[in-house]
Amino acid sequence: MNVLVTGGAGYLGSKLLFTLSEEFPEATITSIDNLATGNYSYVTMLKKDKRYRLLAGDISKKADLQKAITKETDVIVHLAAVPGLKLCKDHPKNAVDTNFYGTYLLLEKAVEYNIERFIFTSSAAVYGKPQQQPITEEHPLKPINFYGVTKTAAEQLINAYHISNGLTTTIFRLSNLYGLGVYSRWKTVVPKFVWQMVNGQSLTVRGDGKQERNFVHVRDVVGAIIRCLKASKQVVAGETFNIGGETMSVNRIAEIIMQVAEQRLGKKITKVRTPKKPDEVYTTEFSYDYEKASRKIGYEPKQEIFQGVSELVDYALKVKANKP
Repeated sequence: MNVLVTGGAGYLGSKLLFTLSEEFPEATITSIDNLATGNYSYVTMLKKDKRYRLLAGDISKKADLQKAITKETDVIVHLAAVPGLKLCKDHPKNAVDTNFYGTYLLLEKAVEYNIERFIFTSSAAVYGKPQQQPITEEHPLKPINFYGVTKTAAEQLINAYHISNGLTTTIFRLSNLYGLGVYSRWKTVVPKFVWQMVNGQSLTVRGDGKQERNFVHVRDVVGAIIRCLKASKQVVAGETFNIGGETMSVNRIAEIIMQVAEQRLGKKITKVRTPKKPDEVYTTEFSYDYEKASRKIGYEPKQEIFQGVSELVDYALKVKANKP
C-alpha cells in the first residue's frame, strides 16, 4: 500500500505517520506539509526509513502536489488545513486556498490516478449551533464561523466526487482534539489551560464556563483512521462519521487541570473569566453521537481525559524546563 498523508508534519499527521508503519509494515508513506503550523522535528527519525518521504510543499500548488502524488499512490489521507476559528478569520485567503482549493486539487489527482481511498478529516464546526440532540451525522450543516464554512464546502466537494466519479471517500467529523503531539501553538482549550497552569497563571475561561464540548484524544482519531483503512470499501465508501470522545463543560476541564496542578506541582491554580467569542458555539448541553462509527468500523474512544491531561502536563513541564 502506498499512502499519501497531507499535513503529515502537523499535530494529528505526525501521530498518524508512526502508526501507519506499525499497522501496515509493507506500506510506503509520503507526507506533504507546508510547515505553516507543523514541523517534521517530531518525526525526524523517519527520514532514515526508506519507506517514508517527508516533503515540504503546499497542497494548493499543483507543482508541489505533482511531486507528492504518483501513479503508485493508493490512498490519500487528507489532514492538511488552516485550523481553527482565529487562523481562518485572520487569514481567509489561506484558509480557502488550503481547506477548499487544495482539497479540489487532491480530488482531481485522485480521479486522474484512480486512487483507491480518500479519507478527509472535517470538524464538528460544520454543524454550528446544535438544533437537536444528540448530534448525529444527519444534523443540518449550519456553520457559524469561517473555519466551519471551509470544512463544509470541502465536504460537499468530496461528496460530489464520490457520486460523480465513484471515488471511495470517507469523511470524519472530529470533535475537539487534544493529547500529546506537535505544538507550535497552545491555543485550543485543553493545551492552553495546561500551558497556563505550568506557568503559574490563572486559567482563562471564556464566559461562565458552563458550555459543554466533546473532547477526543489524538490517539483515538488515529485509531479511527486505521480502522477505516482496514474496513472494506463497501462499508466506508461515501460515508461520514462523527469521531468523538468525552463530553464535559469547560469548567470541568479547568477543575481537572487545577487538580493535576495541585497533585504534580503542589500549588493551587485559580481561574478567571474572559468574554466569550461571538463566532464560537455556546451550549450548556452537547451530546456528540459517534454510534455510527462504532457500528460501521468498530470505533470506540479509549483515552480518558484525566490521563490525557496528565501526559500534557508532563510534556509542558519538560518544554518549560528546556526554555532558556
